[in-house]
Formats: sequence, structure tokens, C-alpha cells
Amino acid sequence: MPKITAISYVFSLLFYAMGYLKTLVIKNSVAGQVNTYDFTMNVSLATSYFVFAIVLAVIGSLFLYLKKSRDRGILKKNAKLRVQLRNSQYGFDLSRKIS
Repeated sequence: MPKITAISYVFSLLFYAMGYLKTLVIKNSVAGQVNTYDFTMNVSLATSYFVFAIVLAVIGSLFLYLKKSRDRGILKKNAKLRVQLRNSQYGFDLSRKIS
């Protein structure tokens, strides 16, 4: 696993935990008297932490996918792809390089 993937997953878990703690603050404060401003701030912070956790998990998964596909040979750096278009009905072959 690439280092960037592991770091991304760890920070994703960290931000998920921070968002969960903000939701616990909201649940615990329901029993007492709370200002609406407190609810708004905690809800917006929890939502932003959850969204940031999802973004980091997607970025980590993207780096993992790129690493695995490069190892398998699906993606190669500076590889030239040879495309051959054949049309047997008209009797000609067309080949060209795509970089």
C-alpha cells in the first residue's frame, strides 16, 4: 500500500471521529438549555468533518487503484498504444500510433 494511501485513510478516520464527537455533543446537549447558534455550529462542523473524511477516503482509494493498476501493467508510463483498425469488407488496414 502506498504511503499516501495509508496517510489518507488515517486522516479520514481522524476526521470521521471528530465528526462523530460533534454529533455526540449535540445529543448530550439536548437535555439542557442550548442556544440555536450552538446547534448550528456543531451541525455544520460535523457535516464538514464527515464530507472531508469521505473526500480523503476517495483520494486514498484513487491512489491505491492507480498503484495496483500500474503494477498489473494496465497503466504504463509513456507507453505507446498501437491501434489497428481493420475493415475486411473494403479490404484495407489502417494502423497508427496513439500516445
